[in-house]
Amino acid sequence: MTPTIRSPSPKARVGEYNDATHAEDASALIIGEHGYKHRLLDSRVMPPFITPTRYALSRRIRTRDSDICFSSYPKSGSTWLSYIIFLLTDSASARDTIQSSLIWVESSWTYLRSEAEVEAASEPRVFKSHMPYDMALGGVPAENKGRYIYIARNPKDVVTSYYRFESGKSWTGFYDGGWEHWLGMFVDGKVQRGDWFHHVLSWWEASQRAENILFVKYEDLKRDTTAEIRRIAEFLGKSQLTEERMTEIESKIGFEEMKKDKFSSLGDVKEFNQFFRKGEIGSWKDQFTVRQSEMFDQLCEERMSGSGLHFDYE
Repeated sequence: MTPTIRSPSPKARVGEYNDATHAEDASALIIGEHGYKHRLLDSRVMPPFITPTRYALSRRIRTRDSDICFSSYPKSGSTWLSYIIFLLTDSASARDTIQSSLIWVESSWTYLRSEAEVEAASEPRVFKSHMPYDMALGGVPAENKGRYIYIARNPKDVVTSYYRFESGKSWTGFYDGGWEHWLGMFVDGKVQRGDWFHHVLSWWEASQRAENILFVKYEDLKRDTTAEIRRIAEFLGKSQLTEERMTEIESKIGFEEMKKDKFSSLGDVKEFNQFFRKGEIGSWKDQFTVRQSEMFDQLCEERMSGSGLHFDYE
């Protein structure tokens, strides 16, 4: 029997993840080394709140022409991208916060929505996801209506930021492994959301074939913000962006501005109070040893060779 889950008020503060409320079937959860909590879906490592029921719902969603779905591996700039999307579609001012405005179908935790609520949501519906391409919202994105935007970040900064984000959190079983242990799990694809290389390359390869998928690199958005916003705007059918509007958008999406703003700060989620860290390119240098950096560089060369995808690391 499919559990009936009520959606919280969008203005209520979201509390900690807990198994009884959000795991659906706690007996299916796996506790790994250093308490690292997760589940397996389609043989992929996922957070406990990505439940079989919610995942199944995300796969059968019928997308519409006006839908926008942004996706990423965690800690790759998806919150930044989401704010840009809301500003470009002129919907940020009419809604409460980023988390209460978007629709995260596969999650049973933050701002849960029933299937009926998803269907009744105002357009454009903006969907969030952290799934690889073969587990994406709506089935096969390239065959769906709507637009998909995937944002990727260099893996050294991702693994560094993700380590600090996952450590000591309720949804990870208050994981307390050290950096070297975390790096090993990341390399082996055993952290939540699975193998980074498969995740990113699956979307990269799809974006090369499908007109309704846009691939954005965090580093490009950081270094040439205006050009990348215009590229995103054109993809969303918002190409008539005035200089005045562009200046306004850029003034709102700075890292410090987003941390202060109620809509974008994620202060409404209890354990996201330190969601924003540095947001800089090259923060991995504070974490990696020389040996680890050389090992990781070799791994990237092996896993990404021939893909045509390259990242800036500093």
